[in-house]
Amino acid sequence: MGKNTKTILYTTNLDMFQRVDVNREITDSQSVNEIKGISENMKVNGYRYTEPIIVSRKASVNIRENGELVLENGKHGIADGNHRWSAAKLAGVGVYYVIDEDIPMTQKGLFDAFLRYNEWKKKVRKNDYIHGYSQMGNENFQILEQFGQKYPMFSLTERMMLLQNSGTKHPSTESFQKGKFEIANLKTAEKWANYLLDIKPYFEKGYNKSNFVRAILTIAEKKKGFKFEEFIHKVKLRPGSIYLCGDKSSYSIMIEDIYNYRRRENEKLHLRF
Repeated sequence: MGKNTKTILYTTNLDMFQRVDVNREITDSQSVNEIKGISENMKVNGYRYTEPIIVSRKASVNIRENGELVLENGKHGIADGNHRWSAAKLAGVGVYYVIDEDIPMTQKGLFDAFLRYNEWKKKVRKNDYIHGYSQMGNENFQILEQFGQKYPMFSLTERMMLLQNSGTKHPSTESFQKGKFEIANLKTAEKWANYLLDIKPYFEKGYNKSNFVRAILTIAEKKKGFKFEEFIHKVKLRPGSIYLCGDKSSYSIMIEDIYNYRRRENEKLHLRF
């Protein structure tokens, strides 16, 4: 548990704990299914002593940060174990818990504690970082979270490239985990995403595949003169000309062939890489 581990306690009063918004989302489909599975196990086997939830000390007054309520008077903030706590409530069983007195009772303090207790178990999801930094007011992560809700058909990597208006840029894992991610132009990202959706009727199996998205975004970023509208027009003229490829380079060749269809020799664009 780390240096701040205290005695493992037990309670059936689950209302003495409070979920904090910066920590793991519990309403997404993955979390809902996980909570349900844990709950079914708890109904049979109870709550495991070896997996206590980790909480902050009890708040003596209502604690607010930037005008938002972080902790209610008399409640412990949950740093690690939101799924287990939710599952225990669903199963109607008590929980084991450990109070970490050193956790600051702020959004950042509880989020940092969540990362500390989960990173070594490799249980922190990329969406956990996005949700946490978004809740703490990081504008770039707020846009990234909202963009994901609007365009869930694209993977996180491709959504980030769209928002950076680039088929090649991608923040390092370390910088992303530290909350460093910058949006280039949201309107351009939405325009490009909508262009890709326009291709969907003609390329349903590949319009959102990683290699295709990266290839076409790289071309849009680096090849002057390329126009999405013309590419889509050419796809409509020859729906059979667009097909699945094995890598980004092969897609660039295919895109070039489609784009240059019926173009004069001196007007053809070199798009492959």
